[in-house]
Amino acid sequence: MIRDYRDSDYEYCEALVNDAWKFDRNFKPQELSDAAKCMYTKGSVTGSNYRKVVEINGEVVGFLLGLNEMSTKPQRGVYFGLSMMWRILRIKEMSFGDKKQLFRAINTHEVNRSRIVDRGKSEIVLFVVAQKHQGAGHGKKLLSEFITQCEDSGVRSIIVETNKLGASSFYESVGFKHIGDFDSPLHEYATKGGQACMYEYMCE
Repeated sequence: MIRDYRDSDYEYCEALVNDAWKFDRNFKPQELSDAAKCMYTKGSVTGSNYRKVVEINGEVVGFLLGLNEMSTKPQRGVYFGLSMMWRILRIKEMSFGDKKQLFRAINTHEVNRSRIVDRGKSEIVLFVVAQKHQGAGHGKKLLSEFITQCEDSGVRSIIVETNKLGASSFYESVGFKHIGDFDSPLHEYATKGGQACMYEYMCE
């Protein structure tokens, strides 16, 4: 069943994100892993205005968080970013040099990505389906509903950031076209040797 996201779904969504990108393995100490999961998952929730989940037997097994540029803009604001920066700065088991390197990686990611496409366009912000439920059509159904909503509201195209060692082949299979690669230290944390890239879907 596909339904609207609820606040009570958050823990399921964060767990799916951790399973997909192995935050607990790739980010040390644990405090940093917890902060990174929150930054990525909650940041995507607050930065989206389209939120749907797949629920099977009472468990959330997938979700899509999207941004529709023709709908009311999400009110994430500066506060969330500042609160996450402060949370990372307070991690005692992480050296100041490592913290500085992480903040530099975040900035480099954004600068390099912006050379391909600016923030604010309609976008798949975060999209995950549990591995054991992949191949059953849940992801394509989630994506189809988002595309339809965007098309109905007059959106011309939808972008998505992914990795060539990640979901790029899935996006190509459903009509997205590769529009550029960019260097991202952030992607290196989770996908060693991968290549950050952007794809675009042209709406009808």
